[in-house]
Amino acid sequence: MNEAIRETLLEAVRNGGATMRQRVGHVTVSYKTSWSDLVTEVDKAVEEAVFDLVKRRFPDHGVLGEEGGGAFDREYTWILDPLDGTTNFAHTLPNYVCSLAVCRGREVVAGAIYDPNRDELFFAARGEGATLNGQPIQVDAAPSLREALIGTNLLWDTRENRFASLPELQSLGQQVRGVRSLGAAALELAYVACGRLTGFAQFRLGPWDFAAGILLVAEAGGTATQFSGDPVDVTHASSVVASNGRVHGELLRYLQQA
Repeated sequence: MNEAIRETLLEAVRNGGATMRQRVGHVTVSYKTSWSDLVTEVDKAVEEAVFDLVKRRFPDHGVLGEEGGGAFDREYTWILDPLDGTTNFAHTLPNYVCSLAVCRGREVVAGAIYDPNRDELFFAARGEGATLNGQPIQVDAAPSLREALIGTNLLWDTRENRFASLPELQSLGQQVRGVRSLGAAALELAYVACGRLTGFAQFRLGPWDFAAGILLVAEAGGTATQFSGDPVDVTHASSVVASNGRVHGELLRYLQQA
């Protein structure tokens, strides 16, 4: 892949992570759509710094960020979640990352996710595999849901609908080895890619939440789709189901029932 894009991706997410480390525990929280939908000055500062770097090096590329928006109106578009897991960050719970992807048209061609607390840098380029701190990674080998550890934020919908889907998800919960909710979709997708989780599912995510993660999963040998089984469209909000591929059909069946 283009070496300048690779270098910029890695530099940008590492810089974002460094800002998080410096500021954790010393932030001011404000609200977007509700008192549970948080944003901090760190989210905004990281987004501004990343996009300044991208625009300096690639002035003809477009950008799309969680905080500042953007559009798919250029050949290349950089999609950023400056701080995925803002609520965790605000509470000093160490599950938050910086996630950045590059699309050519509607296809994600490269992505990086950086976890500053564990100093773990996940990277994938289309057709070149996925790595963690430079070492190749692959998805979990679990052959069925009974051996699967699933990550999900399915229970954490809007405040009014919180836990509303719990009864419908009982059947899935009875089939899997365990369920975890880390509160950061990009991190959970990275964990599917490296085999720490067998699968991950969420009803609705923004492109910045999943763009880098779905490429990581695919390049590590897994599968990522919508709940319907259709491909994920990075230009829109979407449901996302990611897995090692072996359990994908089973997982979709239970989720579609719910």
